[in-house]
Amino acid sequence: MSYKLNHTYELGASQGSSAKASHQYIVVHETGNDSNRGVGSAKREASYMKGNWRAAYTHAIVDDRGIYIVGTPGYVAYGAGSPANERSPFQVELAHVDSQKRFDASYKRYVWVIRYFAKKYGIPLMLDGAGKGIKSHRWVTEHLWGSHTDPYDYLQKWGITKAQFAKDLKNGIGGKASTAKPTYLTTVKQVKAITSVTRYHDKAFKKKELRFKSGTIFDIAKVVKYGKITRLRLGNGLYITSNTDYVKKLK
Repeated sequence: MSYKLNHTYELGASQGSSAKASHQYIVVHETGNDSNRGVGSAKREASYMKGNWRAAYTHAIVDDRGIYIVGTPGYVAYGAGSPANERSPFQVELAHVDSQKRFDASYKRYVWVIRYFAKKYGIPLMLDGAGKGIKSHRWVTEHLWGSHTDPYDYLQKWGITKAQFAKDLKNGIGGKASTAKPTYLTTVKQVKAITSVTRYHDKAFKKKELRFKSGTIFDIAKVVKYGKITRLRLGNGLYITSNTDYVKKLK
C-alpha cells in the first residue's frame, strides 16, 4: 500500500533553508502536543509549523488523515538541531490522536513514509544503530545534541515498543499495526540503562526529576506495582521505568 503526500502546507521558495542535506539520517519525531489530538491534528500542526517555520519545522507531519509536507524533502529542516539537521534529508512528526483506531491508521502512514524516503535517499532501514540509518529524536539527544526523547513514550502508549517499531521499519507492516506488549521487570536489584532514562518523583511519571544517559547503573530498592505494570523505586524514593526496552537487569 502507498499513500499520497499532501503539499498544501509546504514552505515557499523564500521560506526554510536553501541548503541541501546529506543522505545519512531519517529523523523520526512525535509532536508532543496532546492538547491537539482531535480529527485533523496533523493538518493543524502543519499549518502552524508553516506559519512559524523560523522557530522550527520538519519535513512532514502524519496522522490518520494524511501525510502533510512542510519542509521540502532533500533540504535541511530545523527539527533536531545541528549536526542532525544537515545530515537528514527527511524528518517526520507523528501527530497525537485520541483513539487506538486512529493511531493504527496514523502509524501505518508514519512507517510507510519513513521507509519511502529512506529508500529514496539510500538510507538503511535500521533504527538507532551506528552510522547511517533511521534515528529517533532520542538517539539524536543521546549522541549529538538536544534534550528530546521522542517518539518512544508516545508509541508505547498505543502498544508499540521500540523493538516492534524497528521491526516494522525494517520489514514494513502489511495491515493493522502490531500491538506487541512491552515487558516489565518484576524482581530485580540492579539495572543498567540501555537508552536514556528519566527519574521521576511519582509512580505516575508526571513529575520529572533528572534524565540519565544510557549505560547508567541504578540500584533498586523495591519493585512496586503501578496498575498492570511495575515501576522501580530507588533508595532515595524516586522512580524509574522497569520496561526492558529501556533498562537491562544486572542482578
